[in-house]
Amino acid sequence: METLAHQIAEVDPNPEILELARRIAEAQIDLLRVRHARHQLLSQLLSDPYYDSRANVLKKMRFIGHVLLIGTLPNISFEGVDKLMRPTPAGPQKLATILSQESKRLLSLDRYKRRARCRGGTLLSELLTMPVPLRASK
Repeated sequence: METLAHQIAEVDPNPEILELARRIAEAQIDLLRVRHARHQLLSQLLSDPYYDSRANVLKKMRFIGHVLLIGTLPNISFEGVDKLMRPTPAGPQKLATILSQESKRLLSLDRYKRRARCRGGTLLSELLTMPVPLRASK
């Protein structure tokens, strides 16, 4: 973080500018962390071959539970069983399911990212509006 702060503050900054540059660097690192967390979440879910919507998982569990507990198939057509036990979604349908199911987590990451971006932008504006003698002092 210190290296990034010195790059932001430029050569030989005064302590006030360096402190502001550190806070800007913190905001930048927060942005990178959030982007990484979002990428990890989506990558992990997209690469999971068994990912399915919560509703479908519950239906499958009820069906299997009924068969195991009662020992017979429930009153459901073969088409219904086929539809229920189909493989999990793939491609664009899988992405849409993930985005829909994980929207709360993704929204919280987006909120955090917006706050970090706003904080960094505000601090950068503050740095850029500092008087030139302060920014150029050695």
